[in-house]
Amino acid sequence: MMRYYKICKRYFKLHADHPWYLTSLCISAILRCVSLLTIPIFIARIIDCVTIAAYQEAFMEVLYLAINYLLYNLFHEWNYITYAYTTCYVYTKLQRDVIDKISTYNENFTKKISKAHLLNVVSTDILETSMFTDRLMDAIAHIVELLGALGILLFYHFYIGLLVLCFTLLYQYLLAKAQERKDYWLKIQCNVQDQIVSVYDQVLDGLKEVKSFDMNMKLKEYMDSHLNHWHYAYSKRRRWYEYISSFLPALITIAKIITYFIIVVGILKGNMTIGSLVLIISYVDRIEAENQNVFSRINAICVNSIHIERIYKVLYYQDEQMVSFGNNVTDDILGIIDLEHVSFVYEKEMILNNINIHIEPHTLTAIVGKSGSGKSTIFRLLLRLYKPSQGHIFIDGVDIFDYKEDTYAKNISITTQKPFIFNMSIRENLNLVDTNKKRQEEVCKRVGIHDFIMGLPQGYNTILKEDGTNISGGQKQLISLARTLLSTSEILLFDEVTSNLDPNTEIQVMNVLKDLKKDHTVLIITHKPQIMRMVDQIVVINKGKVVGKGTHRKLLEKNKYYQRLQK
Repeated sequence: MMRYYKICKRYFKLHADHPWYLTSLCISAILRCVSLLTIPIFIARIIDCVTIAAYQEAFMEVLYLAINYLLYNLFHEWNYITYAYTTCYVYTKLQRDVIDKISTYNENFTKKISKAHLLNVVSTDILETSMFTDRLMDAIAHIVELLGALGILLFYHFYIGLLVLCFTLLYQYLLAKAQERKDYWLKIQCNVQDQIVSVYDQVLDGLKEVKSFDMNMKLKEYMDSHLNHWHYAYSKRRRWYEYISSFLPALITIAKIITYFIIVVGILKGNMTIGSLVLIISYVDRIEAENQNVFSRINAICVNSIHIERIYKVLYYQDEQMVSFGNNVTDDILGIIDLEHVSFVYEKEMILNNINIHIEPHTLTAIVGKSGSGKSTIFRLLLRLYKPSQGHIFIDGVDIFDYKEDTYAKNISITTQKPFIFNMSIRENLNLVDTNKKRQEEVCKRVGIHDFIMGLPQGYNTILKEDGTNISGGQKQLISLARTLLSTSEILLFDEVTSNLDPNTEIQVMNVLKDLKKDHTVLIITHKPQIMRMVDQIVVINKGKVVGKGTHRKLLEKNKYYQRLQK
């Protein structure tokens, strides 16, 4: 019972249920089982009344039985309708919770929880978990019915009731032990399933390499090792399932045979009526059926526990680098940025070392340096994906971690060298930021992508494939840039946005960046000298330290490291 209590506790910590649906499901399930439990009593009374020719009483008992059947059907329908509402509610609630949560986690999340795990959570685990409440309430109702049947049997014939009770307790004890082993192998099976999905995901991402280097045979061997592991775990789980479904029910069968023997002896001695015989046999059969029902529901609950644990791992993900946010809702941000004595250590490696940077609003600042010098880490800290190990970062004189989460997110945006485009229309991609069609088209004109879009057969309603694979890299970059400009952010971060562009598109983007500083604070990470020449300030980073600040001309004259970078 402690194990099942822990499963339920973990489930209810997901906060997925609606209190009214939960209550309604519980009451309807118990009433349905109780109404079913009383049927053998009415049948036994009808037989006894007919045996002694008390026909009027027999007809009344038939009427009571009919009412009981009617109530059973009403309770069953109530339970069925509530189940449908509960399942839909839990499913949608968990899907929303997962997508809300993963958008707030830092980059370590994808390192510790695989993409395959997450895909299985949203495709399988949530669906299975949405049925948990119904299975739990059914299990409770069937346990109530089982206890009720045992109580009635003990009342009518104490020794038979005691015998069946002992066998039932033994059955449930062995069942619990067997379930633990079966669930252990199910958990392993689910983990291997994650690995199998991960192989497919990697094959799709690296399809060009698979074909170029003829990796197919080796990948099949790699997949076969996972499939063999899955088969082994499945076989082990199946053996325990067969033990539960084949061997354990024999215990109740033995109890039934002994019961029938006692009944025959009782009738021969004249100690039992036909009605008593029917009632006892009915409740022994009922107890056997309820043991099977309890096993079925508990089996489903235990399977659900694996799915619940996997969802819980996502919703309650914890990491030492996770940060908390304040309650400052100041939305009128100028865009003054200050990094004061900022250091950042990641996995015992010093990435940034006591850097100090001041950036004025309405300026264009470039952060330059060799790969691995710490440039992108500055952006990650500004996005609050991580917290500095030492020092502070201020926006308009306020520590960035004092701002409320959604307030800060509205005021800082990033565009990367490999922006992600969703598998939806161009309009819908832009709608994710701003649904104003007029503003969307103005922004697209500003970045120089409007004419291209209007030249497409369906214009802004053209469906883009996942990650924009049906348009060029430059066009994808411009759409991403338009999406950024639709935001209300005062601070715009651009990470190597011109690195993969053709010369014409690069000039286009550079002109947009120059124009943006009129009403934004703009920071760009770049390796392009032509961009360094056009910015207001350059911050030079080397091995996590600031080794130079100033304009392109000033640094070229006085900073030897910057001179080497230019070469």
